[in-house]
Amino acid sequence: MLKRLRRFSHEDKGDAFMGITFGILIALILLLIAVSVYEYRTLKSDIRTAANEVLQIMKVENGADSSTRRKFDDLLIAAGLDPSKVNFVATPKSVQRGDFLQVVATREYNIFALKSVGVDHSITMRVQVSGYAHKYIREGD
Repeated sequence: MLKRLRRFSHEDKGDAFMGITFGILIALILLLIAVSVYEYRTLKSDIRTAANEVLQIMKVENGADSSTRRKFDDLLIAAGLDPSKVNFVATPKSVQRGDFLQVVATREYNIFALKSVGVDHSITMRVQVSGYAHKYIREGD
């Protein structure tokens, strides 16, 4: 009986090697997918933070202008992002107190995990934040 078990175990040499190899391959694919999801969420979070900061400025200044875009770009640079890859659309100045303000930032994101298998696919990352203007602007007499 013991001889049969030994013979059985010696006949299937290499099966464990193939199983381990495919297991490592699947683990690497899952790791690449996890890295892509993490990178996407981090980028979106950084853009959302910059958009929220700019919205707070817009609430006080009753809208956006070119200085608002510069502040948005500075926040992106501080977060380690390239501002030229992010499209920025905001409610222009001057709106009255209580009027709706909105910031929309979009960026194309290439999915990293798909590059490793030779597929170049990108998705549009969209961040939208909104609020209301705080300051009342008096009309001239």
